[in-house]
Amino acid sequence: MSGRRETVRTFRKQDLVLIVCAVLLAAAAFAWFQLQPSRGLVAVVEQEGNVLYRIDLEQQTQEEILDLGGPYRVTLAVEPGAVAFQHSDCPDQVCVRAGKLTRAGQAAVCLPARVSVRLEAAGGEQAFDAYTGAVQWGKGP
Repeated sequence: MSGRRETVRTFRKQDLVLIVCAVLLAAAAFAWFQLQPSRGLVAVVEQEGNVLYRIDLEQQTQEEILDLGGPYRVTLAVEPGAVAFQHSDCPDQVCVRAGKLTRAGQAAVCLPARVSVRLEAAGGEQAFDAYTGAVQWGKGP
């Protein structure tokens, strides 16, 4: 046996460069998909189950305030690509804290005022972020 001791290097400078590049690429991809605005959105505003408005958010050019009235006064802020509950007289303010809706499938509801806002993809196409194997009971093959 020789007096030299062999050391095994498990981590090299090239490994660090590769890890940093992978992390930067993942962060850039995440930012690209999260910050890219959705195109072709329709805001559907309902009160007590009746559709009041179907607003094409792609056609919006400036901010518009909709006053829905009712027992709890509700106002919506509609702007290009987004809609939000701006004000509600309801006690819990959950609808206002929901913030801006900007992607198909998002929804916000003011239960005391019975007002709901949901975003749909224009043209009736649905944007899914997951598929589940739903079972319909009582239906045979």
